[in-house]
Amino acid sequence: MTRRFYDLLIALEALAGGALSRARELGFSGVGAAVRVSQLLRSPHRVLELLSDVRKLGEEEGIDVVTRLVIDAPLREGQVKALLRKWRRRFEVISAHSVGRRLTAFACRDSRIDVITLIPGAELMRGDLMYIGALEKRVELLLTPLHDEELRRRAEVMAEYARFVELLKRKGLAGYVIFSSGASSSRTLRDPRSMAALLHVLGLNHEEALDAVSTNPLSLVRENRDKLAGIVPVRGVKVLGKDEELSEEQ
Repeated sequence: MTRRFYDLLIALEALAGGALSRARELGFSGVGAAVRVSQLLRSPHRVLELLSDVRKLGEEEGIDVVTRLVIDAPLREGQVKALLRKWRRRFEVISAHSVGRRLTAFACRDSRIDVITLIPGAELMRGDLMYIGALEKRVELLLTPLHDEELRRRAEVMAEYARFVELLKRKGLAGYVIFSSGASSSRTLRDPRSMAALLHVLGLNHEEALDAVSTNPLSLVRENRDKLAGIVPVRGVKVLGKDEELSEEQ
């Protein structure tokens, strides 16, 4: 089976500035065009226009562009709820960084948030892990902290990531791990198999590591697109088209 590799977090501006072509050259079939919440709140019209432009570029390059909103600031629960009510249907993927205990707990239990991005120093509690499994959320690690110029800091991040991986495997959640570059420029992009090799070093087996940069992000994108199209109104229920209904009866 030919894998389709996805880097689900690349800054929108980077994609507009050449990273899209670079991602295709590296072997990615799809990318997440990431919009930070501060950007969206500051200039929503500009963000939406740039997203549209990048999607058109993706069509020209032959690479799938996934729209993604990144909640990377410690907003209050009420602020996040208002944000989700307004923007959930405008973005194919919504994620939250673990930038505080309250946001992490809320993001794990709210079904409108798809991805929990673990940053160095994050902690996942028992309840968080329960919700992640029950709601089939993805848990994301980013490559960017490993670009730190200080060798000691990179070693610390590697140790933290290995701890995250061990915890997720122990809880039966290895199939929900995704690994993204978090790139803010084309210079910090890496090819998917190199990224998978790093995950293998951190504790995932070979197939699990490859899934984290292919199957796991792609299945989320497909599921969310079905939801937005009304094909999957609730988890586990798919609305059949007329042709599908006829074939079932036959």
